[in-house]
Amino acid sequence: MSHIIVIREYKPGDELNCHGMITNIIMSSLNSTFLANVLKELTFQLMILSAAIMFIFFGLSLTICLSVIPITIIGTYLGTYLGFSMMTAEINQELSNISRLYMSNLFSCFWVAEAFQPYSMIRNPADVNYTVMTEKEFRDSNIDVSSQLKKIVGTIGLLKSYRSDKGAWIKRLCVTKNYRRKGVGSCLLNTAVQFAIDQGYSSVDLVFSEYSDGCRELCFKKGFELKQMYHKSIIGPIVNVLQYELTYKIKPHDDYADSYYNSYQNYNHPKQHFL
Repeated sequence: MSHIIVIREYKPGDELNCHGMITNIIMSSLNSTFLANVLKELTFQLMILSAAIMFIFFGLSLTICLSVIPITIIGTYLGTYLGFSMMTAEINQELSNISRLYMSNLFSCFWVAEAFQPYSMIRNPADVNYTVMTEKEFRDSNIDVSSQLKKIVGTIGLLKSYRSDKGAWIKRLCVTKNYRRKGVGSCLLNTAVQFAIDQGYSSVDLVFSEYSDGCRELCFKKGFELKQMYHKSIIGPIVNVLQYELTYKIKPHDDYADSYYNSYQNYNHPKQHFL
């Protein structure tokens, strides 16, 4: 077994690898966010209004007035890039404090998905079949990974909600692009939800942007429901992102684990011990 992914709790030092992975995932949405903001009706209205004011009230030439179009486009891109950079810096600051924020009490936790693969691996990970297992299963298997490369390819965290005494937040659900659709995200999500159930939480919430279709689809399949939609401003009213807040209501004797096991069999992986 040369290609495995282990779901385990965070260990000091993991944040160094998490920084780069999550930064790349966030910045991968930069261009799509920029394009969406440029094509918004408000952006076109701003272009037309600015050009009209320059032409009518200041008597500038049509050529100069039309220059507002590329200026607005460039400004929108710079604003989007600045907003994403600020967002990345904020998240990286959080990741630098995982031990304090997530691992300092019994009611929160942070997990990583760690891939083991040959150093000389030539194939694209997207084309490779990985076996996903828990850390306990990994230890019990006695698999020799001394000659394999370790790489963190996914993360998820759970914190107590600041809005509800019995609610929890799932944060930083991320999987590197080449390792998606292999059951990694599903396993990470179920690990966090099962942890919430074990700790006595009554609900679990999480937020995704409009560019995280795969994550939203996964959550809906797992029983999450749409709680609200809102626009999060990145820079001013023009540069913003549509956010989806989802919730999972935990009931006594929740059957989340059983439903996960049935769906997880489709990946042809062994049952997770925490499920």
